[in-house]
Amino acid sequence: MSATQGLANSLPARLRNFFARYPPQIYSAAVAPRPAAATSASTEADGAVDSSSGSGSSTLPSPYTPDREAKGYKRPDYAAFSHSKSLLYSDPKHPNPFLPRKNFRTGKWSSPPIGLRRQADLVKLAIKYDVEALLPPGPKSTEYKVARREERGLQVKGTGIGQKVKGHEWERTMESRLEARRKAMLEMPEMIRSWKERGHGRGWKKWPK
Repeated sequence: MSATQGLANSLPARLRNFFARYPPQIYSAAVAPRPAAATSASTEADGAVDSSSGSGSSTLPSPYTPDREAKGYKRPDYAAFSHSKSLLYSDPKHPNPFLPRKNFRTGKWSSPPIGLRRQADLVKLAIKYDVEALLPPGPKSTEYKVARREERGLQVKGTGIGQKVKGHEWERTMESRLEARRKAMLEMPEMIRSWKERGHGRGWKKWPK
C-alpha cells in the first residue's frame, strides 16, 4: 500500500467522498495559479519623491479620504489588484465547487454546489487532518481569510490596506490648503516688490516708507 493510499484511508468518510468527487490534482488550491504581486499606480505614487518641495524625501500618504472638491483628488480604482480576490480561482473547464458560477448564455449567476456552511465544515476537517492544501480555494480557506483580514484591517475603519477615514472637512482639505499656502509664501517676495513699485491700490501710490 502506498503512502497516498494510507493517507486517504486515514481521512474521514466526508473528506474521502469529497476528494473522490473533486480530485485534488484538478481542483485543489495547490494546482491553482498563484496571484501576481500588486504593482498599482497608487503604490508607486505613495513612494514617489516630492520633487516640488525639493526635500528629496518620500511623501507619506494621507490617512484621510480627500475631499471631492479638493485639488488633486483622484477617484479610487475599483478594478485594482486585490490579493484576496485573486486567490479565488476557478478553472473554466473544471469549475470550483466553492465558488458561484455564471451562465454566459443567460448572464445569471448560480450558487456554488457546496454552500458556505459545508465549506466551513470541510475546511475544519481538512485543517484537523493537515490536508487543507488539497481543498479548492474558497472564501472559508485560511489563506483567503488571512489575506482578507490584512486588506480590511482590524475591523476598524481606516486600518486596512489602502483604507482611509473620512475625517473632518478641514482635515480632508489640509493638504491642498498647505500647498496653496506654500506657493503663496514662495511668491511673497515678488508680491512685496510689486507693491513697492506700483502700490497696493488702497489710496497709497507706493508702499509707505
